[in-house]
Amino acid sequence: MSRSSFSDIFHSYRVVFENFLNSQTLSILSEQSAPELFEAMKYSLVAGGKRLRPVLVSAAFGGSENETRNTLLLGSSLECIHTYSLIHDDLPSMDNDDFRRGLPTLHKKFSEATAILAGDALNSFAFYFISLVQGENEDYFLHRDLLEILHTGCGAPGMVSGQIYDLQMERKNTKDQNFKSEQEKVAMVQLTHRLKTGALIKAALLLGNRLRKDWKKREEPLSKYGEDLGLLFQITDDILDVEGTQESLGKTPGKDQKTGKITYPALLGMERCKKMVEELQKNLISISSGFVSTDEEITFFQELPIYIGQRKN
Repeated sequence: MSRSSFSDIFHSYRVVFENFLNSQTLSILSEQSAPELFEAMKYSLVAGGKRLRPVLVSAAFGGSENETRNTLLLGSSLECIHTYSLIHDDLPSMDNDDFRRGLPTLHKKFSEATAILAGDALNSFAFYFISLVQGENEDYFLHRDLLEILHTGCGAPGMVSGQIYDLQMERKNTKDQNFKSEQEKVAMVQLTHRLKTGALIKAALLLGNRLRKDWKKREEPLSKYGEDLGLLFQITDDILDVEGTQESLGKTPGKDQKTGKITYPALLGMERCKKMVEELQKNLISISSGFVSTDEEITFFQELPIYIGQRKN
């Protein structure tokens, strides 16, 4: 039997999740929401995207043959968080973007107030989906652990603090930062990346892993893998903001430069950034040896860094 390719594995995870999203996830949102609120949430949820975080949940749990309703519920939770973060990120008070995934941003399509409320609702639905996860009788702390992982990834310890730091990195705010050296700036950018993007990617891996019976022995290497994968993802985002087009990105490029935001390309130059991408890819492949066991896991986790580094959007 031939070994599945990375693209086949990723596609299989994504298709299963898309089917679940379009049937069960949206059904739950519709049943519990005012019609206009549901339409706003649906508009952003089904607008496309890589579905990276739900895919990571399934991959960390243990492969496409072991797909369960629990992994799909956790994937729905993360996609709600990710989508709400994009909705709020696009608001005039944040990045003030007009396009996302090739479509008008939610506040442009509906209204700013509706966008805020849709994001709020998606945030709360994320925790509701975790409440639907069915644990085994003896796993008394499953829901507590899942909630803690999600909070750490998306709340003040993670993504939200990362967004605050990201706003501080813009030119109009950096005058108050009193950086003593370029090294301090680089360290601050890295912290921002690890929290704003990396924390939720890390959470996806830890959530999927927590459903396993042997989760404890895999937690440390998966955690490190998630941190570095998030950093790789955000550095690639910074590069694409400079080199990408609106057609390929589905959003307005060059925003970082226009706002004078301190990014890796701005600090280190494009050549060094691309070298960092290569180094992170090699490091991630090495880290993956600490938790992969099946052929599918080896293919997925060793080729995922290449996919992230070579993506066009």
